[in-house]
Amino acid sequence: MNILILGNSNLFQRKIYHSLKKKKNIKIEVASKRKFKFKDNIIYYNSYKKAIDQTKCKIVYISLINSEHFKWAYYCLIKNKNVLIDKPFTINFKQTKKLINLARKKKLFLSEAIVFQKHRQFKKVFSLLNMKKKIHLESNFHIPKLPRNNFRNRRDLGGGCFQDMSVYGAYLILLFFGEKKLKYEKVNNNKFDQFSLLAKSKKILINCSFKFNSNYKNEIRIKNDSKLFIINYAFSPPIDKSTEVRIFDDFKKKEYKLKFNKQNTFDDYFLQVIKLIKNKKYNYFYNEIEKIAKIKKQIS
Repeated sequence: MNILILGNSNLFQRKIYHSLKKKKNIKIEVASKRKFKFKDNIIYYNSYKKAIDQTKCKIVYISLINSEHFKWAYYCLIKNKNVLIDKPFTINFKQTKKLINLARKKKLFLSEAIVFQKHRQFKKVFSLLNMKKKIHLESNFHIPKLPRNNFRNRRDLGGGCFQDMSVYGAYLILLFFGEKKLKYEKVNNNKFDQFSLLAKSKKILINCSFKFNSNYKNEIRIKNDSKLFIINYAFSPPIDKSTEVRIFDDFKKKEYKLKFNKQNTFDDYFLQVIKLIKNKKYNYFYNEIEKIAKIKKQIS
């Protein structure tokens, strides 16, 4: 099964390419408007439209600037391609619904490529939580000020902290709390380079902060049943070094450390995608995309 990549993004170069290269039964094609640095025997196009029109690939991965996601995803579906899209899936709920409806109509696969939650550290922490007890989840994903020419600094290109990072907060809610009803508090999200999320129920409190203009911080803290779990590199786990989860047990007055070997979370993602496409099981991802879009709409 071959895959066409639209865009030569940093994410593609750092993680996606290395994950796909491990799979012997996958050949990569790339459409890019900038120089392609890898020297492998890869079919290369300098036009997105030409690539989609000419490729025999059944899967297209869209790794472009945010404002381009909907346009090219829609065109790919029209051309009967299964589509994977970098976050954010689209820049508004209306665009998301259009893509889902078209994919359902044409019976094609559609997915937002969010993979942080596939890391083994999340699966382990989730297995240790007592969901019958109160849970206080706090996350902070802060990065330094972006270079001036970065598209995320431009609203017209779908930039801004909310567009780029709100999906992390939405996936945390879906991952840990599923369909549970939460009350979303009013927060000031008018700032272009930061936003926060506050949601709660009787036993749940979620407090998340995301920033483009701060010292680097990338962690999730979960208080549950006398324990505190701290997940470092939570939203962007590195593929070249190990990670650890720290657990503080106040009742036992102990601290534990769980270490996890280096992992490229795109490996698990692509294995799942290929399996579901072969079996023509698409509803899971349709439903997931729609649930995330609804949460983002509530927290906007």
